[in-house]
Amino acid sequence: MAVDALETVESALGSIGDGWDASRIESASVDFKETPETANDRSPRARQNFREMLAETAVCFANGEGGAIVIGVKNRAATAQDAVPGVPSNYQIEELVRAVYEKTAPAITVRPHVYEVEGKPVFVLVVPRGVGVHSTRQGVYKIRLHDGCMPLAGDQLRGLRALREHYDWTAFPSGLGLDSISPAALEEAATLLRRSDHDDLADLAERDPAAFLRATGLLPDGEVSRAAVLLYGRREALAKVTPDWGAIMQTRESLGSEPTILLRQRDMNQPLVFLLDWLMATVRGLVKVNSFRVGAEQIELADYPLDAIREIIANAFVHRDWEAPGVVEVIHTPDELIVTSPGGLLPTLRVDRLLHDASSPRNRLLAENMSRLRLAEMAGLGLDRAFREIARLGKEPPILEDGPRFRVVLPGGRGNETFARFINGPGFPRGLVGDLDVLLILTALRNTKSVTANSLSGRLQRNVGEVERILRRMGDAGLVHATKGRYGLTPSATAGMRAAVAYRVDSVDTDDRKLFGHLRRHGRITNEDVRNYLDCDLTTARNRLTRLRRRGLIDFAPEGPRRGAHVVYVKTAKFDDISPD
Repeated sequence: MAVDALETVESALGSIGDGWDASRIESASVDFKETPETANDRSPRARQNFREMLAETAVCFANGEGGAIVIGVKNRAATAQDAVPGVPSNYQIEELVRAVYEKTAPAITVRPHVYEVEGKPVFVLVVPRGVGVHSTRQGVYKIRLHDGCMPLAGDQLRGLRALREHYDWTAFPSGLGLDSISPAALEEAATLLRRSDHDDLADLAERDPAAFLRATGLLPDGEVSRAAVLLYGRREALAKVTPDWGAIMQTRESLGSEPTILLRQRDMNQPLVFLLDWLMATVRGLVKVNSFRVGAEQIELADYPLDAIREIIANAFVHRDWEAPGVVEVIHTPDELIVTSPGGLLPTLRVDRLLHDASSPRNRLLAENMSRLRLAEMAGLGLDRAFREIARLGKEPPILEDGPRFRVVLPGGRGNETFARFINGPGFPRGLVGDLDVLLILTALRNTKSVTANSLSGRLQRNVGEVERILRRMGDAGLVHATKGRYGLTPSATAGMRAAVAYRVDSVDTDDRKLFGHLRRHGRITNEDVRNYLDCDLTTARNRLTRLRRRGLIDFAPEGPRRGAHVVYVKTAKFDDISPD
């Protein structure tokens, strides 16, 4: 990042002109500074404050991804000459390098560069990405985010230490002995481990708890770790390790209505190997499921897919800040399911990149063991599985919100059966059925006729170039076609998704042609005929027939029923006029 920053600076210095505005260049890795003398402040105190400010800026970059401090350029100026006052002769770049080194802890060594711009000297201090967590000698912790320096404190500071210094609260000794571990919890661990083909560890869990905890890193230096207690501890041990143990679960008719408490914190006295199943069993009673068949395959439409919920809840425990107050909370309504956990994202993570940015977990020891037990994902945040399960239903992606508490919102409501039939049907490319990017694009095209790579970038959490390659792959598979940089569904994909799309589609598609052929041959058609031709559900068939009737191509059979399962439709004179070959 620091090397890229220097390239950005060199390009910017070569392009300074009239109407200069440094904010167009400043970013997470570049910052422009003016010396106090050129800002008409020649006091000794101002010079001292300037050096303190350079140290703070270096700390910001070092705690971020590194960057470059440009000295001698104003933030704004009408002319190029005014934009570059330069660095006065009473400053030596070596002295500024030394000042940054002496005023930071651990000391930061910046790399100096000198340029001549508009005939004046400009200093550039390149700050490397820190190995540890840095502060000024006065104890100021900051981090560079976007184009500004933000204070680092509390959970953010702990999070950066977890990344840079491998600080892991769960790896520290709990101060408790082996008698704090529940034999029943270890038996459950053995069962889970055998399902994951860890038979040797399962045997140890059953016959030698100490050896098992040592083998899994949970007994460092002969002392039971906090992670061991969280996973397998007795209720008394859990209360001693963390007063904020447990979770709260409630259900509501709507988000603003009175809650029904399903599980209270005081009820949550089981370790994680039991607690997660307890929570999932409670959620399972709230989930509504509709099943149908596509060929020989049984498909389930759930308002909240259980695999998605398990990922979200498990990760709420794996990645929470155990030193922050509060508990994991689950709120269920018919419209959305919300899971929040104490502590925001680690400072280097962003909610708009979580699907693809791998990172070290905040609680590595706990994460490693939960991954081994198949209770949660180790790499990343395990969110891609939750997104995929939601996308399979044709629903909008979950909402992620960072803050003092990390918040995940799963959209409620039953998924779209036509969409599920389409992606699981025989005509859909098999290699793309589980492709999250493809599913996210198709869900977007349910609600809008065309999209661009730029408009999809945020939804897919990928850059525009990556999105364009995905769209080309979908084009090769016959799912989308391009027109002047915009992408829409192909006629065959539109036919497959017709009842799933929210906008009007009037063109005659392949499925309509099947029905037209039947009408030409027999002069009449029923809901059962449509279901047999299109392998769709009763509602989709009824909608298809209703649309044809509104277009005047068919009408109710004379003297026949107009409601119920035995409605018969006959072709009209208009059908004979426009019927395609």
